[in-house]
Amino acid sequence: MRFQSKNISLIIILLCLPFLAFAETRQQPELVIEPKQIGPGDIMVVTLRNAEGPVEGAFNGRKIHFNPIKKNYKAVVGIDLLLEPGTYELEAKSNGASVQRTVKVSKKRYPLQRLTLPEGMVVLSPENEARVEREQKKNAAIWPVDSPLLWSGNFVNPLPGKKVGTPFGVRRIINKIPKSSHSGVDISAGEGEPVHAPNDGVVVLVDTQFYSGNSIVLDHGQGIYTMFFHLSKSNVRYGQAVVKDEVIGLVGATGRASGPHLHWGVRVQGARVDPIELIQLKLE
Repeated sequence: MRFQSKNISLIIILLCLPFLAFAETRQQPELVIEPKQIGPGDIMVVTLRNAEGPVEGAFNGRKIHFNPIKKNYKAVVGIDLLLEPGTYELEAKSNGASVQRTVKVSKKRYPLQRLTLPEGMVVLSPENEARVEREQKKNAAIWPVDSPLLWSGNFVNPLPGKKVGTPFGVRRIINKIPKSSHSGVDISAGEGEPVHAPNDGVVVLVDTQFYSGNSIVLDHGQGIYTMFFHLSKSNVRYGQAVVKDEVIGLVGATGRASGPHLHWGVRVQGARVDPIELIQLKLE
């Protein structure tokens, strides 16, 4: 009986060895951040490797969303145009395990642009000031919504083949008056050219506003929004679902615009970021 008991114990140990070896060699969750150098207005992609879902995360105290992509979990994270350079905390949690990283946001210089516009578009009347204030409050109510995932795969250019006239982040002086930095890109195009949805989403704003003219805002889910200003025509209505590459409007020169073009803006978890970086991300 004693000999048999020893044999049974030996068999149990032998059977457990592969599992013990697996436990010892199992890799710990790891955070990988791209690009290596990050500045205000950039988009970073955070990859969590060796993790089992679901995954939760936060950057600088703001919730970020991880999605399973190619056996890893990836999050698209915006760095606001006006975020002060410095170090900020990033955290991801999966199955009770927590991984932290410190992200360095480096200083980034943007060019200076001087413009001349009609005086009434720069120095506002009391009526127009009140209108702009109402519109700003209306727009501010859009961003905090933490909606479910709607986008799928890579984002596409809303005006493929067209050149950027005014890039993102340009510091503007209009009629010798310093103004806020350019928080989108101006894409050169002719009146009436079709504007496409850069990804699946839902329309959360269709409006005619003082500065932006005929305007559309799309919610792509998980805090990613795209904005389209100065349109001559809107082809969508509030609450409408749209699919990637669908024509949502036509290029125009409405609002504060010196000629036909598309102002395209992007927000990621409330951060104002460069739209060109959004369409350069590899999310498939």
